[in-house]
Amino acid sequence: MSFSHIFTIVVPVFLVIALGYGAGRGTSFGGQRADALRVLTMEFALPASLFLGIANTPRHILLSQGPLVGMLALGLLGLFGLILLGLRLIGRLPLERASILALASVQPQYAFMGVSILGNLFGEAKAAIPIAIAGILVNVILDPLVLILLNLGRPHAAEATAPSSAPARVLVSTGGGPAAAEEERDGGGAPPPVAGPVPTWLKVLQPLRKPFAWAPLLGLVVALVGVRPPEMIENSLSLVGQAASGVALLSVGVTLARVGRPQLSPGAIGIALTSVVVLPLSTYAIGLGLTGHEVAAQAALILAFPVSPVPMMLASQHVKSEEHRIASSVIISIVLAFASLPLMINLTG
Repeated sequence: MSFSHIFTIVVPVFLVIALGYGAGRGTSFGGQRADALRVLTMEFALPASLFLGIANTPRHILLSQGPLVGMLALGLLGLFGLILLGLRLIGRLPLERASILALASVQPQYAFMGVSILGNLFGEAKAAIPIAIAGILVNVILDPLVLILLNLGRPHAAEATAPSSAPARVLVSTGGGPAAAEEERDGGGAPPPVAGPVPTWLKVLQPLRKPFAWAPLLGLVVALVGVRPPEMIENSLSLVGQAASGVALLSVGVTLARVGRPQLSPGAIGIALTSVVVLPLSTYAIGLGLTGHEVAAQAALILAFPVSPVPMMLASQHVKSEEHRIASSVIISIVLAFASLPLMINLTG
């Protein structure tokens, strides 16, 4: 694949992000409008797109994805564990800071940017499979694990950081896109009183309540059972899913506009480099030895996207001191990815 063809795939993605950034800096997507864009992306467009992509995949193809599951688990969970141990044992960081920094280093924007770029590389149906696998690993295992570690590192952190006048309930909607600290209000009036500490098991199950978490799982069940969604349902979801790519990228840009000027610190640069260079290259190298080129390439490209805004959102709720560092790494990684993504695509063929 020539570099000119690669750039025709990659450059439009960054241009749409830049458009979203400009809209976020202006008045087009301020306040509740930005939240509405996120909800449209994470709770409607992307879940519909991923559900159809998985549900319409032949069962024998899904059953052959074991090597890809293993490589993505190794990249996401294995490197997370290594970074966490390093920050704890060598860096002597508290558990909550080490957990959030390790998460930022390994959680990419695989869904928002992947739908466009991987869809053009592999085709939308084939690209939906690695995106959904990564989403399941992140939503079901990685983010709940980090929430537990944050709770262990700072007991009652969620209750301590939430303002008493407006308690927030963190619902992690990952997919590599913005999460939200959503406030529940009664008819727009005063917020309900805090009921008490949230049980750990409920924090683990909360991510599974989001459409981005359960829609791919539902699509997987439908595909494995061997039934096809009714044509009317499929056509309806297709109309919604067609908005996934553009709206998701706009949402990334709007989120970045809220960050402000990035901090060019060694920590922020290190997180960005780990995300867009170390993680995909190491996964690709290991995958070539364990699985073969095709699986190694798919896993590496899923992990080659910039840092997800999700760790930034979690830091704002639990580890305020790391919020700006992680937010800065998101911006730095997007700038780096403009060069690293085409190189990674060319490297993997």
